[in-house]
Amino acid sequence: MDLNTKIFAKINSLIGRNKFLDLFGLAGAEWVIVAMVGWYVTSSLITYPDLKKAIWLIIFLGAAWCLGWIINLLLGVTVLEPRPYISDAEFKSLIKPYMSWKSFPSDHSMSAFVIFFMALFLNLPGALALLPLAIWVVWGRVYAGLHYPLDMVGGLAVAVFSSSLITYFLAKFI
Repeated sequence: MDLNTKIFAKINSLIGRNKFLDLFGLAGAEWVIVAMVGWYVTSSLITYPDLKKAIWLIIFLGAAWCLGWIINLLLGVTVLEPRPYISDAEFKSLIKPYMSWKSFPSDHSMSAFVIFFMALFLNLPGALALLPLAIWVVWGRVYAGLHYPLDMVGGLAVAVFSSSLITYFLAKFI
């Protein structure tokens, strides 16, 4: 068993032992990212009373996410790594995802870190507060049995790339 799978197995073995930990993992896996999007949109609207500029920041986020999602799909088709609970019947899962055909890279990890990096690159106030939330999403997805740790690193790498590229090219519009 490689190190990636060993780390996953250690984390996955915690499922069902503590109800609070299961709920915490489930929240990170599914709901924290919704709060992050809400924070980004609200922060953009409050920080820039000029609605046009605030809308551009929201468009930047959408563009970075779309680029990241396309890259994730291309990598997923290339790598074809199944989800942990599919590859090994011993692994548990708190959630049955809508799409189970790929594990690498993580779309949720990419999404959480795109929100964080876009807020950081565009100098939105409190952007650093999004980092613990992004880490919570990453931990929640692994804890919930949906991804290996390296899937999350792949999502992070795609987020850095897509956020940097979009910020560089589209920042000229505001």
